[in-house]
Amino acid sequence: MPQRTCAACRRKRPQSEFVRVTRVDGKWDVRAGNRVGRGAYVCADTPECWQEKRLRRAFRAQAAEIAEQLQNHRKDPNQNHSAPDARVSPEVSHV
Repeated sequence: MPQRTCAACRRKRPQSEFVRVTRVDGKWDVRAGNRVGRGAYVCADTPECWQEKRLRRAFRAQAAEIAEQLQNHRKDPNQNHSAPDARVSPEVSHV
Protein backbone atom coordinates (compact mmCIF):
# COMPACT_ATOMS: atom_id res chain seq x y z
CA MET A 1 0.00 0.00 0.00
CA PRO A 2 1.40 3.43 -0.93
CA GLN A 3 2.48 5.70 1.94
CA ARG A 4 1.56 9.40 1.99
CA THR A 5 2.30 12.31 4.33
CA CYS A 6 -0.34 14.52 5.97
CA ALA A 7 -0.05 18.17 4.89
CA ALA A 8 -0.97 19.29 8.42
CA CYS A 9 0.83 17.00 10.90
CA ARG A 10 3.48 15.53 8.52
CA ARG A 11 2.75 11.98 9.74
CA LYS A 12 3.30 9.15 7.20
CA ARG A 13 0.51 6.62 6.87
CA PRO A 14 -1.08 4.34 4.24
CA GLN A 15 -2.84 6.33 1.51
CA SER A 16 -6.23 4.84 2.43
CA GLU A 17 -6.15 6.66 5.81
CA PHE A 18 -6.19 10.12 4.21
CA VAL A 19 -8.60 12.54 2.55
CA ARG A 20 -7.16 13.88 -0.70
CA VAL A 21 -7.32 17.59 -1.43
CA THR A 22 -6.92 18.34 -5.15
CA ARG A 23 -5.76 21.49 -6.89
CA VAL A 24 -7.66 22.18 -10.10
CA ASP A 25 -7.50 25.47 -11.99
CA GLY A 26 -5.53 27.14 -9.19
CA LYS A 27 -8.02 26.26 -6.43
CA TRP A 28 -7.71 23.58 -3.72
CA ASP A 29 -10.79 21.43 -3.22
CA VAL A 30 -11.91 18.32 -1.31
CA ARG A 31 -13.60 15.93 -3.74
CA ALA A 32 -14.97 12.42 -3.64
CA GLY A 33 -14.40 9.95 -6.45
CA ASN A 34 -11.88 10.38 -9.26
CA ARG A 35 -9.56 13.34 -8.89
CA VAL A 36 -7.25 14.84 -11.46
CA GLY A 37 -4.53 17.36 -10.68
CA ARG A 38 -1.98 18.08 -7.99
CA GLY A 39 -2.98 16.62 -4.67
CA ALA A 40 -2.22 16.81 -0.98
CA TYR A 41 -3.35 14.51 1.80
CA VAL A 42 -4.86 15.21 5.23
CA CYS A 43 -5.51 12.61 7.96
CA ALA A 44 -9.10 11.41 7.59
CA ASP A 45 -9.55 10.43 11.25
CA THR A 46 -7.76 13.31 13.01
CA PRO A 47 -9.88 16.48 13.37
CA GLU A 48 -6.85 18.33 14.77
CA CYS A 49 -5.37 18.16 11.26
CA TRP A 50 -8.42 19.95 9.84
CA GLN A 51 -7.83 23.16 11.79
CA GLU A 52 -7.15 26.22 9.66
CA LYS A 53 -3.93 27.05 11.52
CA ARG A 54 -2.42 23.61 10.75
CA LEU A 55 -3.50 23.79 7.10
CA ARG A 56 -2.00 27.23 6.36
CA ARG A 57 1.44 25.90 5.45
CA ALA A 58 0.10 23.76 2.63
CA PHE A 59 -2.97 25.70 1.48
CA ARG A 60 -2.10 29.29 2.48
CA ALA A 61 -5.00 31.70 1.80
CA GLN A 62 -7.39 28.83 1.11
CA ALA A 63 -6.74 27.12 4.47
CA ALA A 64 -10.02 28.35 6.02
CA GLU A 65 -12.02 27.09 3.05
CA ILE A 66 -10.27 23.70 3.09
CA ALA A 67 -10.85 23.38 6.86
CA GLU A 68 -14.57 23.97 6.30
CA GLN A 69 -14.69 21.46 3.42
CA LEU A 70 -12.95 18.83 5.56
CA GLN A 71 -15.56 19.33 8.31
CA ASN A 72 -18.34 18.92 5.72
CA HIS A 73 -16.59 15.87 4.26
CA ARG A 74 -16.61 14.25 7.70
CA LYS A 75 -20.40 14.67 7.86
CA ASP A 76 -20.98 13.32 4.32
CA PRO A 77 -17.88 11.66 2.80
CA ASN A 78 -19.61 10.85 -0.51
CA GLN A 79 -20.65 14.43 -1.21
CA ASN A 80 -18.72 16.39 -3.86
CA HIS A 81 -17.91 19.78 -2.38
CA SER A 82 -17.65 21.41 -5.79
CA ALA A 83 -18.65 20.71 -9.36
CA PRO A 84 -16.98 17.62 -10.81
CA ASP A 85 -14.00 18.17 -13.05
CA ALA A 86 -15.18 18.33 -16.67
CA ARG A 87 -12.02 16.55 -17.82
CA VAL A 88 -12.94 13.36 -15.95
CA SER A 89 -15.37 11.04 -17.68
CA PRO A 90 -16.96 8.42 -15.43
CA GLU A 91 -17.66 6.21 -18.46
CA VAL A 92 -13.97 5.69 -19.16
CA SER A 93 -12.74 2.41 -17.79
CA HIS A 94 -9.09 1.69 -17.20
CA VAL A 95 -8.35 -1.90 -18.19
